[in-house]
Amino acid sequence: MVRLANADLEALLAFVADTAALALEEAYPVEVLLRVQGLVPCEDISYQDCDLLQRRFVAYSDLDGVAPDGEDDPAYWAAGPCPVSEYRVRTGDLSVVRMSDLLDRRHYHALPIFTDYFRPGGVEHLIDLGLPAGPHRHRGLVLFRAARSGDFGSRDRAVLEALRPHLLQLETVAALRRQLTEALVPAADGSTLFDTAGLTAREREIVDLVAEGKTNAQIAAELWVAPSTVKKHLENVYAKLGVGRRTAAATMLRRAGTAAP
Repeated sequence: MVRLANADLEALLAFVADTAALALEEAYPVEVLLRVQGLVPCEDISYQDCDLLQRRFVAYSDLDGVAPDGEDDPAYWAAGPCPVSEYRVRTGDLSVVRMSDLLDRRHYHALPIFTDYFRPGGVEHLIDLGLPAGPHRHRGLVLFRAARSGDFGSRDRAVLEALRPHLLQLETVAALRRQLTEALVPAADGSTLFDTAGLTAREREIVDLVAEGKTNAQIAAELWVAPSTVKKHLENVYAKLGVGRRTAAATMLRRAGTAAP
């Protein structure tokens, strides 16, 4: 096992603090991908959720932003899928893997995914951080390097493995914030979805600022508290209001009611 240097550990802590200050409703927007790229240098990086059975991307984002509905890539599926995706589906192994861990250079360079897709895009090396997914699905962060940059090393693998729990927490918080934001959209009669009587005055104040679309960092600055304090208050709000259990259903019911003649 690789022991990370103090500088790497400090960078990981900064990643956690920085992403906690963002008001994320999607877990892997450009802001997060850029921070991962800062930890593990690469020419490009993407978040991918692909269905190998249906041969489509369920979700996709890269440094150009979040693609709506995965924004499928016919050229990729004509040449692929990537051997890493096939490996994930076949084995269920989510550990960080490089292409070079699965194939030697000669076999990799003979594949259509390299000759028709990666090579024209300037990609020689890739490393993949697997994330939990359903059957026939591969979900993960994929980092790419050109030949001149050299392959990813053991330090890069260790940094990405250390990131995994923080990314999963980021996914959870982003989903909860998205649900809370949707639930706070005013109904036609001006009512709110939740009875907030169980919240403290500070928690209600933060919920109001979330409803205004403010980020954790903006809320922290306005209330003169640390972003981590805002994050903790929001976690308490999620627990008290039951966000994640009933928000989506309640929101749909309210929308159906406001749409009725």
